[in-house]
Amino acid sequence: MTRIAYVVSAYKYPRQLGRLLRRLSTPNATFAVHVDRKTSRSIFLEMQREAEAVPDVRFLERHVSHWRGFGHVSATLKGIADALEHRPDFDYVVLLTGQDYPLRSPRRLERVLGRAQGRSFLTWRALPWSGWQPRGGMHRIEDWHLVTYRKVHVSLPLRRRIPGGLAPYGGGAYWCLARRVVEYAYEFVQRRPEYVRFFRHVLVPDELFFQTILLNSPLRDTIVNDHLRFIDWSEDPGPTILRMEHLPALIGSGKLLARKFDATVDEQILDELDARIDEEEERDAR
Repeated sequence: MTRIAYVVSAYKYPRQLGRLLRRLSTPNATFAVHVDRKTSRSIFLEMQREAEAVPDVRFLERHVSHWRGFGHVSATLKGIADALEHRPDFDYVVLLTGQDYPLRSPRRLERVLGRAQGRSFLTWRALPWSGWQPRGGMHRIEDWHLVTYRKVHVSLPLRRRIPGGLAPYGGGAYWCLARRVVEYAYEFVQRRPEYVRFFRHVLVPDELFFQTILLNSPLRDTIVNDHLRFIDWSEDPGPTILRMEHLPALIGSGKLLARKFDATVDEQILDELDARIDEEEERDAR
């Protein structure tokens, strides 16, 4: 069976994080969890307690992670390093937040990735792209950005270029990457510290960092332009908090995962997904 190393970024809702970990836990699953250092110690300790019953969960060294800043990329790189060091037999790394949830059973997810023949799954578009403005999203890269606490954002129009002449690509921040792609990205980062320094001053770098590495790599033809998850961007600000009214779209999407859920807004949707997953597991066991 396919072995999955889940990397999870979280900052609130300990009970919901625990629910996610328990739902995804199988003998083939491991978890590396990063909790934003801005999260209070009491909530962090509660998250650890929620994870106690789940085998093979490691909490990563915490750092501050500001919205639209480099912190999420840093957390992802820590999770990848953890997988390479402590879970050397993994087949895929799957990147999640604490407000994601599976739409199918974890074993079904493992089987789907196992049949993918080493292909990876993330969304991407070459930049500039008309869906991102201004300048087709190039302002994120070419301008110098600094994102700090309380959402202070400083931007300077310097017209910077990505080191090494790499063509820019952007897409969704979350993905499912096969082992050889993960290894390539991590080795690239180790060889090219100037790339990391550059992206520390890119705006929303988690939507560009891995796309730009991988779509400029020899492995680009192994990457499917699909992150295998349902996300609704119809509300502003997005993504939409998924509720019971979204259940038909979720079930009909054919996706494996979804975000974003908030049990304080609608816990029934998670209960309904659990019921459907339990039924699927029962059918598969027959």
